[in-house]
Amino acid sequence: MVALPLALLAVLTVPSLGGRALAAVLAFYWMLATHRRLSDHSWLGAVVAAVMAFTPVHLHPVFAQDVLAGVYLTAALLKVNDEYLFTERSAGRVVTAHYFRLLGVPIHRRLLKAVPAGVIVAELAAGLLLCVPGGVRWSLWLAILMHLVFGVSGNFPFSVVAIALWVTAFSPDGRVELSGGSGAVGLAALFTGLLALAAGRTATGRRSHSWLYKDFYQGAVYGALCAVAVSSQALGPTPSGGRDTLVHALVALAFVLNFALVVAGVKLEWSFAMFTSLRPFGRSWLERHRLKDWPRYYALTLPARIPKPLLREIDPQFVYLATREENVVHEGVVYHLEAAAQKFHVSFAPRAMTVDPLVRELVPAPAEPPQPAPRRRFLGYPALSPKSLDQRYLV
Repeated sequence: MVALPLALLAVLTVPSLGGRALAAVLAFYWMLATHRRLSDHSWLGAVVAAVMAFTPVHLHPVFAQDVLAGVYLTAALLKVNDEYLFTERSAGRVVTAHYFRLLGVPIHRRLLKAVPAGVIVAELAAGLLLCVPGGVRWSLWLAILMHLVFGVSGNFPFSVVAIALWVTAFSPDGRVELSGGSGAVGLAALFTGLLALAAGRTATGRRSHSWLYKDFYQGAVYGALCAVAVSSQALGPTPSGGRDTLVHALVALAFVLNFALVVAGVKLEWSFAMFTSLRPFGRSWLERHRLKDWPRYYALTLPARIPKPLLREIDPQFVYLATREENVVHEGVVYHLEAAAQKFHVSFAPRAMTVDPLVRELVPAPAEPPQPAPRRRFLGYPALSPKSLDQRYLV
């Protein structure tokens, strides 16, 4: 709970390498301690903060711009698959249709079919414009519109992280010189805060009072950051020769490696493959690349008696989802769930599952040979997944 506030306090009160290093350590500790699925924006923010903590300030704009280009291009290219572009299970179609239903606004079927291609074009254009001379400002405006749509439909945290990187890209010496006053920043914050309040929705549609405050706050922060980026007098990172080239090469290498691991089926989590319709065992690329040591998934059963101390160690909502009949759980998560449960003399009774290609579902593995025990593994695939390969699953 206090790790992230302490990280912010360390950065603000200890303006040195030691303070930045302490903040990076606290941020990674929070990542390891959280029980929730670690989202892409958390991973992106933590990695960027860690890199910037140990690199010179004048390289931060170059690094931020390169990371943005890598995220946009990766997200676009990983969406180029049959399931995302052409099927009813497309994450682009499912999310858009669900959001319009929550708003109570009809959407034409042809427009809905065009959404996946439109998202790919927008992300691809935003990434490519960052790589060509004179394209940075055009990319910024496109990114602002794109992240605003993502934000009001439920993903403002990722939008805020992305626009914070844009602000960094326009901060050659660690500071932003605005061409206008602070009035534009305030107006932009108010406008996007009210827009988030009016158009924001949760997955179920209804929002509590605390959620309304959260939507307004996130929207206002997003708007303020957008205004700062647009009003910056800088045109982007200031070229500094060989060091820039090294940054470009290292960031490009990291994203190419990440992309190759996803296509090869080695990992799916923390890959910026958000809402790409690439499933753990789906019909797209991942199903075509069988590994010898494929990640195991297990079905769990809710214990008849659940000790209260156990629910203080594990989020009750996660326990509920993990033990539902239609879900299976990654073995790395099962390993830790069982370790926690056995401290209180209960068990989730994990049953190993295997893919049945005929029914397109994960079914219990044969009793012989004996079922393997869950292993302590790197979580390269989603913690939870539906048993059915045809069920809509957004990742």
